[in-house]
Amino acid sequence: MEIILCLVSGLAGALAGAFLSGRIMAHAQCLSSQRHNRDQEARTLLNLFQALQSELTTLWTGYTALVGEELESLDKPEDLTFAGIISASQSYFSVYDNTAHLLGTLEPDSGRRIIETYVNLKTYFDELNAYQFISGKAREVRLKTNVNLYEAREVRQEHERFFDYLKKRHLQIKGQVMGVQEMLKEFITLGEQARTTVTLKI
Repeated sequence: MEIILCLVSGLAGALAGAFLSGRIMAHAQCLSSQRHNRDQEARTLLNLFQALQSELTTLWTGYTALVGEELESLDKPEDLTFAGIISASQSYFSVYDNTAHLLGTLEPDSGRRIIETYVNLKTYFDELNAYQFISGKAREVRLKTNVNLYEAREVRQEHERFFDYLKKRHLQIKGQVMGVQEMLKEFITLGEQARTTVTLKI
């Protein structure tokens, strides 16, 4: 009888040990999986920030070299030689267009700032193309031999109003782009620090 009791208690201990070690292993596996998912999400966001910053920097640098610097320094619309450069319908915004759904994982104000900047930049590029069309129309009216003075005045005023509007929009967009670039740099720095930080638990 004593042997049976020893066998039963040994078997019960082995079963309890197996059950507990199984639970511990399952818990450790769950924690490891959660940590892996968090690391994967952090890597995805870091890659997103780097890609958005590269896209925004490239677009803004190209725009500034072709139009922005000239627009800031000019006072007369006819002196702006090349305004219509980038169409929002082209794939210049491919990083943003293909990853905008990830911006919902950010803190709401940060996501809103990035979205507003990109939407305003796209709209502004379309406005530049519309301005190019109006400039062409103004040029045609100036070169006509038999000019309708009323039409000429209307076209000139529209051209000047649009030019003034673009100068204001340029400064607004410039502020937004610079602000978002700084924010993305900060996110990238924080993300890289988080990936390289080692924490010791004692």
